[in-house]
Amino acid sequence: MDSRNVRILIIEDSLTQALRLQDSLEKHRYETQIANNGKAGLVLLKEKVFTLVISDIIMPEMDGYELCRQIKIDEQLKDIPVILLTSLSDPQDVIEALECGADNFVTKPYNEKFLISRIQNILVNRELRFNGMSEMGIEIVFAGKKHFITSSRMQIIDLLFSTYENAIQKNYELEQVNRELIMTQRELEQKNIELAKLNEQKNYFLGMAAHDLRNPMGAIFNTSELLIEEDLGPLNEEQKEMIAAVKSASEFMLNLVNDFLDIAHIESGKLTLNQKLEDVTRLLEKNVLFNKHFAMKKHITLDFHYDNSNTFPLIPLDASKFQQVMNNLISNAIKYTHSGGVVQVFIEKKEGQIVISVKDNGQGIPENEIHDLFAPFQRTSVESTAGEKSTGLGLAIVKKIVNAHRGEIWVESQVGKGSTFYISLPFSDTEVSISSPKKSVKKNTASKEQYRPNALKSSGILLVEDNITSRKVALKMLEKKGFHVDIAVNGQEAVEKLKVKNYGLVLMDLHMPEMNGFDAMKMIRNPASSILNHQIPVIAMTATSTDMNRSQDEIINAGMNDFLLKPLHRQQLFEKIKKYLVPPEENDLYTNIADLPDEKIFDPNILFSQVEEDKSLYHDILRRYQSKVPKYIDRLHAAIVQKDNEFIIKIMNTIKEDSEAVGAIIITQLIDRMAPLLQAEAFDQLAMYTYTLHDALDRINFWVNQKIQTIE
Repeated sequence: MDSRNVRILIIEDSLTQALRLQDSLEKHRYETQIANNGKAGLVLLKEKVFTLVISDIIMPEMDGYELCRQIKIDEQLKDIPVILLTSLSDPQDVIEALECGADNFVTKPYNEKFLISRIQNILVNRELRFNGMSEMGIEIVFAGKKHFITSSRMQIIDLLFSTYENAIQKNYELEQVNRELIMTQRELEQKNIELAKLNEQKNYFLGMAAHDLRNPMGAIFNTSELLIEEDLGPLNEEQKEMIAAVKSASEFMLNLVNDFLDIAHIESGKLTLNQKLEDVTRLLEKNVLFNKHFAMKKHITLDFHYDNSNTFPLIPLDASKFQQVMNNLISNAIKYTHSGGVVQVFIEKKEGQIVISVKDNGQGIPENEIHDLFAPFQRTSVESTAGEKSTGLGLAIVKKIVNAHRGEIWVESQVGKGSTFYISLPFSDTEVSISSPKKSVKKNTASKEQYRPNALKSSGILLVEDNITSRKVALKMLEKKGFHVDIAVNGQEAVEKLKVKNYGLVLMDLHMPEMNGFDAMKMIRNPASSILNHQIPVIAMTATSTDMNRSQDEIINAGMNDFLLKPLHRQQLFEKIKKYLVPPEENDLYTNIADLPDEKIFDPNILFSQVEEDKSLYHDILRRYQSKVPKYIDRLHAAIVQKDNEFIIKIMNTIKEDSEAVGAIIITQLIDRMAPLLQAEAFDQLAMYTYTLHDALDRINFWVNQKIQTIE
């Protein structure tokens, strides 16, 4: 049939849908007219002649089913084919269509090509339906209800075929969608691979950035530290203030770089733990002791409390990561507590968990800010009490580390009263239990480790570092402490030096040109090489956090004894060196100082009787002695290095006279021991005595400070 002779009535309440359908039909030269509901459509059908009706089902006033019934019971309209637009989501739709006498279905949303094909088929079969029409009806039961079907057999067959065709069409569309989904999934997989590569490249870049940023920032920090301690000469107050600002800013930048790299490393899923069975109480004691210095600067009391009668099991921990967690929590408590405040650390056992808490009586955290406290780059509205800076990453890192230990962290806080941070770590009943230390942290501060003499091997240290700035700063710190230091700028040069000289310790950078630290270690530990001492202690140094996280085991497996993260901090550097140069049990001076009772170290009555028990004058003289003698010892060491015998005698006499006056017995005795060494010009041994003098003075200072606090 020529489409130009076909007039189609579109009955659709949605104007947008109606116009879209009209456009599709008119492109194929069908004449169309639109009605917006069933009633309006019936009026048009009675006024004009239409070849075909296409109707939506759900419409106001009269739906599509009722419209179809009205058409089929009208003698003048009943032969007009009716196509219903439906979602065909329920078998009941087919029954309803059969009941109302519909001729065909088209599912929504429809395919234009499929719709035109359906119209053409209906028009071709129209004559067949005229010849084979039957008026007989049939009663059926479907879904528990009776339905009377009056459609002719041809109508029923046509309708069922249309249903089948719709199903085929829908299946084809689903297959098409499925193919598109598969293609999309493959594209997503490819994108994920590309993103993973980009993430690896980002991490590599960050690692290189750490190496490039840490070295210059570390140099600024360490140089400012040397300056502010007046190791390079005296400063006036204005200079000290400016250098302190430089030191503070560089320290903040270093912390920011470290925290950023830590969180990036953790978020990439590469957080690895080097867990061993650890004594938590011992680790906490060390951390509290480490932070006491910072607490004292702000006049804050820092204490560690535990039940002496309780036993705590050894639990699997990455000790360095655990100390990072505790250092963050304790330093934060100090940071946000006012001068004169109190910070307390507690440990207890609760239902298979070791619970550690850090409590302060500081400013507290607003309740509405606690929820996001452990998210990266989150800062509260609370300001630090002394202007300390924060990167906003510390607690996010803490939470990740605690969770990696299968632990939990949470906080309770009240504005104006303080905060308490809690950590719970699981333990097993099968894990070994140990008794808690019987002495408190306060008592342990006078342990032998505090004033162990730093007697060093005269063979000295080999510093292997390619970065000229880092090398200069490290050399200055080591020489200021009295170390004999040789330099190598790469692994190959270090190997050559170790073939001709027997050093006491090697400080080895990992990333260097020509030969890196790992390759150098293979040569050092190889028994077939001509290295003089294959067992020499080696401390690895790196500015790349990925080295520390990736390969703590790798560094040790390579034969290195220990590692340090650059920039080198003076205290950490010297603590590491003490572990490997001259063990205490091999040093007679250690026995003479560390094991001596207080009365063999210092006699307070000597000075007290001379000032006629004037406490104010007594304290003033002691403070001046504590201030002057460390500088005298440093000058003595410099004179020994320069082999200036005349100045050595002069400064030794000055130290001895001042020490005798205040009752510093051990200092006087050490100076007496040095006299025959000077006559023999045993300058190496004299240099070692200067370190012992410093440590002996540390014990005296500790005793004096304790006594003065007690008297005051």
